Amino acid sequence: MTRSPLPSDGPVPAIPPPPTGHLAGLTCGLADPVGVDEPSPRLSWPALLDRPSLVSVRSAVGEVWRQEVPEGANHVDVPADVLALLTAYTWTVGEQISGTFTTGLRADGAWDAPWLVGDPTAAVSLRCTFTPGDAAEVWLAVTALGVYRVLLNGHRLGDEELAPGWTDYTVRVRYRLFDLTQLLLPGANELEIWLAPGWYAGHVAASGPARYGDRPLASAQIRTDGNPLPLDWTLHPLGRPRADLVMGETIDALETRDTDSRPAARDTHEQPAVPETRVVGGLVVEADPAPPVRVIGVVRPVRVTEPVPGVQVLDLGRNVVGRLRLRVTGPAHLVVRHGEELTAAGRLYTDNLRTAEQRDEFHVGPGDHVVEPAFTVHGFRYAEITGWPGALQPSDAEAVLLSSALEVTGELTADDPAVRQLIANITASAEGNLVSIPTDCPQRDERAGWTADISVFGSTLSFLRHSQAFLSGWVTTLIDGQRGDGAVPHVAPVLPEYGYDSPVWSDALVEVPWLLWRRYGDDRTLRRAYDPMRRWVDYCLAGAPDGIRQGRALGDWLAPGTVETPKSLIATGALARSLRLVAQAADVLGEPHAEEYGEAAARVVEAFRKAFMDGHRLRVETQTGYAVALAWDLVPLSDRDAVAGALAGLVVADGHRLMTGFVGTPLLLPVLSDTGHHDLACRIFNQEGYPSWRYQLRAGATTLWERWDSWHHRNGLQTPSMNSFNHYAYGCVGDWLFRHVAGIGDDPRGVSGGFTELLLRPGPVPLMRSASARYASAAGVVESGWRAEPDGLQFTFTVPVGVSARAIMPVGGTWDGMTVNGGFLMGFGEDLPVTRLPDGSCSLHLPPGRWSFTAPAAAATPLLAPWDDL
Repeated sequence: MTRSPLPSDGPVPAIPPPPTGHLAGLTCGLADPVGVDEPSPRLSWPALLDRPSLVSVRSAVGEVWRQEVPEGANHVDVPADVLALLTAYTWTVGEQISGTFTTGLRADGAWDAPWLVGDPTAAVSLRCTFTPGDAAEVWLAVTALGVYRVLLNGHRLGDEELAPGWTDYTVRVRYRLFDLTQLLLPGANELEIWLAPGWYAGHVAASGPARYGDRPLASAQIRTDGNPLPLDWTLHPLGRPRADLVMGETIDALETRDTDSRPAARDTHEQPAVPETRVVGGLVVEADPAPPVRVIGVVRPVRVTEPVPGVQVLDLGRNVVGRLRLRVTGPAHLVVRHGEELTAAGRLYTDNLRTAEQRDEFHVGPGDHVVEPAFTVHGFRYAEITGWPGALQPSDAEAVLLSSALEVTGELTADDPAVRQLIANITASAEGNLVSIPTDCPQRDERAGWTADISVFGSTLSFLRHSQAFLSGWVTTLIDGQRGDGAVPHVAPVLPEYGYDSPVWSDALVEVPWLLWRRYGDDRTLRRAYDPMRRWVDYCLAGAPDGIRQGRALGDWLAPGTVETPKSLIATGALARSLRLVAQAADVLGEPHAEEYGEAAARVVEAFRKAFMDGHRLRVETQTGYAVALAWDLVPLSDRDAVAGALAGLVVADGHRLMTGFVGTPLLLPVLSDTGHHDLACRIFNQEGYPSWRYQLRAGATTLWERWDSWHHRNGLQTPSMNSFNHYAYGCVGDWLFRHVAGIGDDPRGVSGGFTELLLRPGPVPLMRSASARYASAAGVVESGWRAEPDGLQFTFTVPVGVSARAIMPVGGTWDGMTVNGGFLMGFGEDLPVTRLPDGSCSLHLPPGRWSFTAPAAAATPLLAPWDDL
């Protein structure tokens, strides 16, 4: 083939990737963690090495370990026998990558400190005085069955909120480690723990307080040069007689103080602290492997109304999760109630909170005060305040936002403001529902770790945020709740009344570890979950002797429409998928069970076809049924196009509207795009009527809703018994936007973990002129996007070093007129071979670098033509 005269002779004109500069490394998925109990910590960095490099680990006394790692590596495991307890380490990889970590107690769950009893309803102060002497190092390890804050000499240590988070307290609890060495005063020092009921003794879900115990417990140990220091504790009131995560908090502040100082009332009524006499037996106490809950921002009110005299309502302009900070001049007795919506009369709407009060009270004396709860969390847009002295101003208040502090890794933007708002809403719902665990909702008396929600949303979350350590820690909690017979709970931490054994929900035990492997190369979580995964699918197989798993529990939860997808179809399809994933996990881990589970999956797939298919159509036709059959590869390859056509016809018959719930929604749009019906997926996405994402946006939503009709223009608010306006499950569309619109995804044909095999497939959307995404993956920064220009359709990509990338561009047969980085694509046939796909798309393998392709203007016309019937 003769090359175009435009480029000079030579290799394909790749533009090198931008220089990475200095990279911050992670230890066990965390940035510079203090308190690592993993015996052999994994050091990782967000790029594949372009040359062999030396890893060096050093303590204050010098280098303790070094090893050369090969080109292409992005992690290494430090041997356990080179690390000491309670020791700070720095590590480097060559000259560009560095990190730090501090080892913890590494006591295999043992805990050598008394548990001190708190109050069943109030927050209290536990105090002790200690003198460290001439110790060279002083460490504090602290935890609670409840929630706590810790102070040294009146100053708060760290910025963690609601520590130590929620785990299955019948199995494990987590501690934090603090280096006190440079913070101590000469002579005596005061250590103080603020302790509140939290998840342990406070309200959890709808079952009332005292889920795990009737009183919270706190425990702390100080180590001086490695030796435990005896501590003598006293108990004091804290001026917070009511402190409940769900119900709210009451603060008696009798004199001016800031939010971190102690009320005078706490110095009265001192009494000896009472140790728990009952043995806290078998409880694993381990360093927290996940990011802490922190304040991630503040939001200020946009307006104040007074629907009736003496009742003033703050509007934050968006739905948030956190608490309210008020600046008030006393004396005053304030009552603050929180909610997501207003009634027609402008009063706070609280029916959908069920029994959750979300009510805070503040008693303040004369003077200026800043008051803020410490041991509660609310989901709200509006705050109704009574007792305010005078006219409340927006500047008197701000919402303090709480979330597990996950690093931002992904960005997606488009020229369509509705898409940008949708991404903002998805992000807000994610942040608000990641408070220690992934919850379903942050406002009503539930707030549980529903498994299906995070299973279907996990991929979107892992684009937006670095979620490895967070989700890995939650997987441990999910495993803790697995029954002895293999059944997996619907929520984690387990709440038995919410049940076990629902397909898709319980399959999160398979899906989430597999996601962590594919996204981060996390084989450690996969290995930890492997036997529990096997017990789960074995349990399912035992209940499906003919290959058909009978319908369980929840089905295609909250799907609109009148035709229900058979629950047994979903159950059988989910079993087939989980069996395949377990077989693949066996291959990854070198376990001997891949053939066994692969054969079991084949039997279940065959049973599925006989029970639910009639030729290339489903016996009961629903969008979710077809999406399950196609997404989980349950139909013969020879019938795939015909089955996809049947789905497409059903979508058209449904008026280009989705009719899917929690199971079908994450599958529908990707399946349509994957099977040659991207145009139909775009039509569904661009719908503005009910049910759709844009319907929520038109109604003013600032977070994702639980139901497609949480509010309906004809029916108003949905049933208050289950109607959250902050639920991230339907934010799963973010995965489709990243993969099928902007074009960033891992290649489904690949077998490697850690995002090292890419499929870059941008999909232009009618009514939009551009979309792009950036993802800081475990293998480096990936970028993909498209833009409609007057002279053509431009596609841009960035492929990091060491990564395999397959790019597919939908150019409608005009690919022979395309240019790449300024030269005609066809002029580089030997160096950049192009494959023409049946639909006219252009497919090619991209080497690392930055790439810009432009297709002639004719390529954009069929892709971006507006619909006249939308």
